[in-house]
Amino acid sequence: MKTAYLDIETSYAGSFTDQRLFRDCKNHRITIIGVRVVDGASDAFVQLIKNDVTRANLMLVLKGAERLVTYNGRSLPDKIKGRAGFDFPVIAAQLGVVLDQEFPHLDLCPECWSKGLWGGQKVVEQILGLTRELPGKDGKWAQENWAKYEATGEERYKDEVLLYNREDVFMLRRIEAALETR
Repeated sequence: MKTAYLDIETSYAGSFTDQRLFRDCKNHRITIIGVRVVDGASDAFVQLIKNDVTRANLMLVLKGAERLVTYNGRSLPDKIKGRAGFDFPVIAAQLGVVLDQEFPHLDLCPECWSKGLWGGQKVVEQILGLTRELPGKDGKWAQENWAKYEATGEERYKDEVLLYNREDVFMLRRIEAALETR
């Protein structure tokens, strides 16, 4: 089954400083979309960056995917807490495509909740005993480093965020595999 694991990074331009900022989809500018496409023995990873973040480019990367996997990506409210996720609503607001209406979708966040694993992706990884190469980094760190990149043009800041996004994407498959054994 051709599966695409997807995660985004954003810069937030709105005024909220509390949890409401996650629902303020129109004020998030996508800086990176990371997608890992696994199809049998084929395993490819693509990152759309800045001006490459377009609907056409994203749909090209996802072409033929039989399933998308995210952590807290859903556009529809889940059945446990009744909340939408983050990635797909932001993509819908910026690129005009609702991915979980275009593709079958597995959101690992409510899957984790159904197994008693509560928290964000990094917390769940720790509970499952999964380790990262870049521990202690989160979305706020990624946004701050991206802002440093834009302010200075120093490639190292961009490269660090690209590595962070890659690790987020690759961890999705590891979480999925760990859930299968629980």
